[in-house]
Amino acid sequence: MKTTLAALLLASAAHTAAAAPQEWTLDLGHAYLGWEIDHMGLSRTVGQFRSFDGTFLIDEEMPENSQITFSVDARSVDSNHIGRDNHLRNPDYLNADAFPRITFASTQVEMLTPTTGKLHGDLTMLGVTAPLELDFEMVRDRTFPAFLPNYDELRAVGFEVSGEVLRLDHGMDFIAFLGSPTGLSIDLDIHFDLVQCAEAPETNVPCHWGRVAGFKGPNE
Repeated sequence: MKTTLAALLLASAAHTAAAAPQEWTLDLGHAYLGWEIDHMGLSRTVGQFRSFDGTFLIDEEMPENSQITFSVDARSVDSNHIGRDNHLRNPDYLNADAFPRITFASTQVEMLTPTTGKLHGDLTMLGVTAPLELDFEMVRDRTFPAFLPNYDELRAVGFEVSGEVLRLDHGMDFIAFLGSPTGLSIDLDIHFDLVQCAEAPETNVPCHWGRVAGFKGPNE
């Protein structure tokens, strides 16, 4: 009886361990964090952040247990216009010297279908935290093909994410004039790949590019 009980406990413990969230790595070579904002009702101003990273603890059996965080370097904003980018970094907007990091931490993962859902969390910008809801879609789940050198046939999953940030929620209330060229609503457009890197060798490209000083990827 004791042996049977012990076996059941061990089996239960093994199942619990297998079901625990697994860490995935953001492939910095295939990640884009973009934004759009209204410009006087004319063409929309489009930009991105060049420097960011995240942690992804994914529970595939129970996605609601997953935990996701993002950290963005506010100084890396890039709208393809030097003067505008310098203005975006100053206290009128991102105040990047005083608040160099923009962060997001998930509070709930809500699956709507097997491949789509909503990611609820808290966005902190300019030192002010407000709720943020993101729509996400898993666009493909596959392993890298064997003919790609230093990709090691690892499993990768691609995601597309969208959302809306209201800048007044974070105290970004600068308005140059009535009918200001800067809208109040910021649309997010995010694309990225996650890779299972637990067994990746040190030569692996998607797991190490952009993270290891001096690491050389393909064609670099």
